[in-house]
Amino acid sequence: MMRPVFALCLLIAPAAHAGPSQFGCANTEFAPSASIEGKDGVFYRVQSDLRLQHPMDDAVVAQLAELTRVLAEQGTTLVYVNVPTKGQAMPQYLPPEATAYGYDPALMQANYKDVTDRLNAAGVPAPDLMTAMLKAGPDEKVFFQADFHWTPSGARLAAQAIGEMIRSLPAYADVTPVKFTSQEAAPEIAFSGLRRELQTYCKDTLPEVKATTWQTTRATDGDLSAADIFADAGASEAAAPDEAAADPAAGEPLDIFGTGGAEASLVLVGTSFSDSSINNFAGFLSEYAGIEAVNYAITGGNQFGSMTSYLTSRDFAQNRPTFVVWENPIYNSLAQFGPVPMDELIVAAGPACDIATGAAVEDNTLAATFQPGQLKPQDAFLFDQGSEGARVATVTFETGSGISRSLRIERSDRLRATGRFFLKLEPYWQPDLVKVTVRFDRPLTDSSALTLCPTQKGDAS
Repeated sequence: MMRPVFALCLLIAPAAHAGPSQFGCANTEFAPSASIEGKDGVFYRVQSDLRLQHPMDDAVVAQLAELTRVLAEQGTTLVYVNVPTKGQAMPQYLPPEATAYGYDPALMQANYKDVTDRLNAAGVPAPDLMTAMLKAGPDEKVFFQADFHWTPSGARLAAQAIGEMIRSLPAYADVTPVKFTSQEAAPEIAFSGLRRELQTYCKDTLPEVKATTWQTTRATDGDLSAADIFADAGASEAAAPDEAAADPAAGEPLDIFGTGGAEASLVLVGTSFSDSSINNFAGFLSEYAGIEAVNYAITGGNQFGSMTSYLTSRDFAQNRPTFVVWENPIYNSLAQFGPVPMDELIVAAGPACDIATGAAVEDNTLAATFQPGQLKPQDAFLFDQGSEGARVATVTFETGSGISRSLRIERSDRLRATGRFFLKLEPYWQPDLVKVTVRFDRPLTDSSALTLCPTQKGDAS
């Protein structure tokens, strides 16, 4: 099992630029987002794009495998998408001085493969986007020059790799594919915080995050049959303008926030890589998966924001999708905040938490009492304020011996305030735990509840 470990001290040593900057830039390696300029004016962030080790601990792999299993038991297939770094997927533009920062293309790519290989071996479908993006044409940039997000070309190649994996999964056997086509649309310019930051180190204007956009539409009944939808996927990566339907009205515009009722459903959760109209990632995903993608991605939500917002929502609880595609850049470690965020997702993914606890209102809190030994470490709770809007749940555990312990579950402003908070009891369990209370940052409602979740399969009894 590969575990590449490298000395990161190399990454803090600046190197002299090997050649003149195309934009009169100097000292960009000292910018807040330390970066170096490569060929054709392509910038790479030192810490995120050149770092050789993006680890995924075995404990995180095990948690993702558990989340995959729990979702599957309820009829949903998880596909976990590691977005490769710019250095992994677009190394051909790196300058010679990248080696002074410890850069090694073979080791970087081995790191990405190590993560995806271990996930797939653990039963977590994880497509290889790096290999797909390395196959881009010689003049086809898969990331923007002065930004770290993928271009429409990169998004299309990524969506194609994901679609191929989805179509290979057992759950797809019951799917009737739907035909989608993508056509070129008007150019668009997107804001880039990285570009704005680097511009202060450059005399000339850096290239804008600008691209010809694409619009994905759903074919009508008169178009190609579902049986032909993937007949020539490799040759028609995205419909060229001369191959597009002559009448745009012949196709039905893709609604990334809605899907057909009786069809297979696909939900996309993720970061700004997914939550951007300039790259049409959700549209390309619909095209290559043959299922309309409903986009719940959140810019600035980091690794858990979108997934937590979706799995704790009533949308998910009441209408579970056939597939969930979770996009996350490989440098956004799932271990950054410890095991609790993943534990919450696993609980939320399970059966409905509808076991009554007899909770009663006490001074704007909900309180449930238990006999000593009644609660087990594998138990879990749902604290439901009853409506959208609550962002904080303060939970207190009390034992028969007088020990009291409180914790705060909080949703940042970027996340959706679902008002639903899930908690695995194990880290806070005591043998004589007798009382659990919760206070929300909003008043209780008639629908407020403190309930237990069914013990999931695989838990100790």
